[in-house]
Amino acid sequence: MILVLLLVGAITLIYYLAIKPFKYWDDRKVQTGKIWPLIKENILVFSGKSSIVEMVKKIYNNVEGVRYIGIYQFNSPVLVLKSPEIIKQICVKDFDHFLDHRNPFAGGTKDLWSKNLLILKGQHWKNMRSTLSPSFTSSKIKSMFVLICNIADMYAQHFVKKNEKIIEIEFKDALTRYTNDVIANTAFGIQVDSLTDRENEFYLLGRESSNFSDPWKKFTFFIYQLSPSLARFLRIKIFPDKVNNFFLNLVKDTIKMREEQNIRRPDMLGLLIEARKGQRKDTKTEEIKEASFAVVEEHLEKNDAKLDLTDFDIASQVFIFFFGGFETVSSAMCFMAHELAANPDVQRRLIEEIDDNKPSSGAPSYETIANMTYLDMVVTETLRKWPINIATDRVVTKPYTIEPELPGEQPLHLEPNDNIMIPILAIHWDPQYYENPEKFDPERFSSENRKNIDPYTYLPFGVGPRNCIGSRFALLEMKAVFFYLLSYFEIVPVEKTNIPLKISKANITMTSENGFPLGLRRRS
Repeated sequence: MILVLLLVGAITLIYYLAIKPFKYWDDRKVQTGKIWPLIKENILVFSGKSSIVEMVKKIYNNVEGVRYIGIYQFNSPVLVLKSPEIIKQICVKDFDHFLDHRNPFAGGTKDLWSKNLLILKGQHWKNMRSTLSPSFTSSKIKSMFVLICNIADMYAQHFVKKNEKIIEIEFKDALTRYTNDVIANTAFGIQVDSLTDRENEFYLLGRESSNFSDPWKKFTFFIYQLSPSLARFLRIKIFPDKVNNFFLNLVKDTIKMREEQNIRRPDMLGLLIEARKGQRKDTKTEEIKEASFAVVEEHLEKNDAKLDLTDFDIASQVFIFFFGGFETVSSAMCFMAHELAANPDVQRRLIEEIDDNKPSSGAPSYETIANMTYLDMVVTETLRKWPINIATDRVVTKPYTIEPELPGEQPLHLEPNDNIMIPILAIHWDPQYYENPEKFDPERFSSENRKNIDPYTYLPFGVGPRNCIGSRFALLEMKAVFFYLLSYFEIVPVEKTNIPLKISKANITMTSENGFPLGLRRRS
């Protein structure tokens, strides 16, 4: 009798853990394609046997001729959107039904990742987003422009001083040092020169926090994806204590210093301090016209309500700003450098435009760099082929029905907490939207051609109200550093450069297999 009960219990457990979860989409008449190969692909990515890029492309191409497909992220059902129209419907028109991002870290240990803008939900997110938005308008970015240009110029001059015809460097290392110094100054008011002071604590902790090839970090993310409740029970942390403590103490010390010396800066930290005190003023500034195709617009109304912010809340926001700039923006710059080295005709044309826009003395104006047509085309195509975020997500917050449109579709009823995925990279690489998508072709975004592009097939900074708040800042960082570098150098392949580029399987983010070894050849 006991054996029978044990057998029944084992069969029941297997059914609820290994069978029932994978009937979710079948019960809703949603096509899934081959389920087990994709579950296997998840495991291969986390074990370093396959790349995240290949997994996203396989998910997207698993079923053809549909507007959406069902997949399983381990045993969690996820609806993958393929149609630009349905992406617009869900992420913009009916946004209130899809307000949040998925947060496997919610309720976990005291980690800076747990309370940042990316993770916050509902009204908490709305309040924080509207508080931070004024930091990222074009007028505010313009006020930071001189600072960013000074750092970009100092960065270029570091290499100009080297007495070498071709300077071989690892661009990932070099560009993370540039983004590190920009963010240290614009977010914290800290002067850092990471190319000279190579072991400064700010840079070292940034590098440690963004090292996603580290086996322990990959294991941590694997556990949170597989079973968030187990990870929280085990109190597994996303970042080590020294990273959390450094940024938390830095924020506390900076707040104390600013309050004691009555210092006010129009940066992220300054806005959060004012929001905590209820001192924010709604000052209307005239927005600056930009030629950028990639920049995204703010959708939310400004909210001047006093926020109940702790030092930890503030530290979480400036940390995600630092983390995003350090890792993702520097990666985009690396891909752009590689494409310029691999496509010398594109680089020559870009250099010509830079030379035409260089002032006879002093630094270029914000408007000059923001409106350089071909520079914007090159940056935009870089983010098309190598998007900063290869996918984004939404969580259903109110019941919602996707009405049928195609033959064979039925009404799809989504419930709160259902997960949705938007496979950005796969959409960018879909030949029905971009002819010969693996080719690097800035002409896709010429003034004549860009009007033919559906904006919901170009999503490097996400889509709708939960798009990337820092798109203008990221684009200016990229444009400034290449403006100065290409004023003095050409970027060229070296012996270690892989052309075509090979995507790393060891990293759970998108990067090159052997880094980005390239050369700076001094222009005559």
